[in-house]
Amino acid sequence: MHLGKRKIAIGFLCGSILILLAFSISFGKARGAAALQISYIDVGEGDSILLRDPGGFTIMIDGGKTTAGPAVVNYIKSKGISTIDVILATHADADHIGGLIDVLQDNTIAVQRVLYNGYAGTTQTWNNFVAAVTNKGLTLEAAQFPETLQFGALTVWVMNPAAALESPDSNQASIVLKILYGSKAFLFTGDIDTTIEATVIARQTPLASDILKVAHHGSTYSSSPNFLASVQPKEAVISVGPNSYGHPAVDTLARLQAAGARVWRTDVNGNVIANSDGIIYTISNIPIYNIYIPVMMNAN
Repeated sequence: MHLGKRKIAIGFLCGSILILLAFSISFGKARGAAALQISYIDVGEGDSILLRDPGGFTIMIDGGKTTAGPAVVNYIKSKGISTIDVILATHADADHIGGLIDVLQDNTIAVQRVLYNGYAGTTQTWNNFVAAVTNKGLTLEAAQFPETLQFGALTVWVMNPAAALESPDSNQASIVLKILYGSKAFLFTGDIDTTIEATVIARQTPLASDILKVAHHGSTYSSSPNFLASVQPKEAVISVGPNSYGHPAVDTLARLQAAGARVWRTDVNGNVIANSDGIIYTISNIPIYNIYIPVMMNAN
């Protein structure tokens, strides 16, 4: 090999190794304690998501059905968590707030704040949830569009619902959150349908997110092509279990695939866990990037 070409080849190889090392260091951070971790907990047909930032600030979004309560509590404790800084109930449906009752009633778990969409439910499960909040010495706080919150290292944009709605449908009044950590964004959509998706798009708040929590357990009436084109998710997590509604719908799965999103399902994958250092992320310990190291051919 000519000396000049050899130097170029060596330089190219060294550069590739440095890139690989940089990715490895970043990947290590994403998997380690100094990372945001998001757990999409397998609670069957329902939602429950636990977030913990590098400083230990902990957020719980929904808690599944009442029957999921013990499993949610056990999951929290398995992470060594004794304080939840914010519980956020996206809306009043039992498959979202039921399990939060057990969390609130557990004397070994401190809770600092409880946020909801500002619209009360009418069921006994809702009444039990409110009683558990009160017995914890807390008051429900409304989180509504266009509020921006700072939770630890996380910037949180509330994209739905608006205030002062008259008797809104429970699902349509779901809290929609975009959470930003570094350059990575995560979208949580409750049980909204295509009508609210269109409303959120029309508000012109940036929706692009790396990971989408698919609305309403993969219902055919959510995840419209326009919404997915705005979000551009790389990953789509569907929190779902045995049900009589046909969740997740075949056409919804097809739309997610057409949008280029890799689909994760709690009924198939169990707990889905994302880690991010704010630069890259992994999901269930699988990195999203592919590292290409060129191989130099001998040149005479």
